[in-house]
Amino acid sequence: MNEINTRLIYLGTDLILPLIVGYLLYQRRLLSDAAVNLLIRINVIVFFTLLSLFSFWALPLTRDLLILPAFFAFIILFPGFISWRFLGRRFHSPIDRGTHLISALLSNIGTLGGICAYIIYGEPGFAYAQIGGACQNLILVLLAFPAAQYYYLLHKNRGRSARLDGRAFLGLLISWNQLSLLGMAAGLLLNLFGAVRPPVLSSAFSYLIHISAWFAMLPVGSLINFRRARHFVYLTLDMIFLRFLLVPLVAYFAARLVISDPVIRNALVLFAGVPAAINATLTARLYHLNVDYTIAVFLVTTVLYLTVLFPAVFFLFR
Repeated sequence: MNEINTRLIYLGTDLILPLIVGYLLYQRRLLSDAAVNLLIRINVIVFFTLLSLFSFWALPLTRDLLILPAFFAFIILFPGFISWRFLGRRFHSPIDRGTHLISALLSNIGTLGGICAYIIYGEPGFAYAQIGGACQNLILVLLAFPAAQYYYLLHKNRGRSARLDGRAFLGLLISWNQLSLLGMAAGLLLNLFGAVRPPVLSSAFSYLIHISAWFAMLPVGSLINFRRARHFVYLTLDMIFLRFLLVPLVAYFAARLVISDPVIRNALVLFAGVPAAINATLTARLYHLNVDYTIAVFLVTTVLYLTVLFPAVFFLFR
């Protein structure tokens, strides 16, 4: 079996199948909310830490790697700016404007982007995605949470200025969920000091990434709720334009100007178009925004990513 066929099989076994299984198990009450949260925590704390360590240990250290954090910050913040300055203004309610903003800001770079990048580009693709995931986590805590709180308080105060409570954000920034950052740092240090990665870890990575994919996609499947989302699907058209046309195009041309490695350039197109993240829905729940809209955006963008953008990048930018 050739490499292309193997990677296409991964698309089914690592992305689509666990998505369907997660949906069916949750609908039949065989997968509880507590179990979903446990799967997410195990994946983030255990598997992503090990995978980050292994992949960064063998990652080629180039000038382009130093540019990636700034580029990822742009990929994440640019949609948020477009939402805040233009697209989100069509909503009159602060609740809906805040919901649109966090849906534009928060994307699935580290998890779904990492798995898809591995399928196309191997271990380096996964490692690049984790740099984006680290940037996404910082923006989640430092920008998305305060913005969500601000718009909720604006709604609660009926348009009067809102005062934010920033005391809780530090605890979210420093938590077990950020342990994969230590894995990245340890892998980079071993890489910098010339330590040779044992060959067995390459095999371990190839097994762990598939297990991690199931731990990541089962919870995504459990969040699928067609009944709640169907009333908001028509409002996601601007998010489709933003995520699958505007941001990938801008990222593609910007990457050609500053990135010399063709693998990184092409991977950035994949990362620029990743769908809305689970964290957008969790943030909306936490700060009493429009949860159903975030579910609609999550569903529509995830389906289009897996059926349109990911296959396009697979065949055109491999």
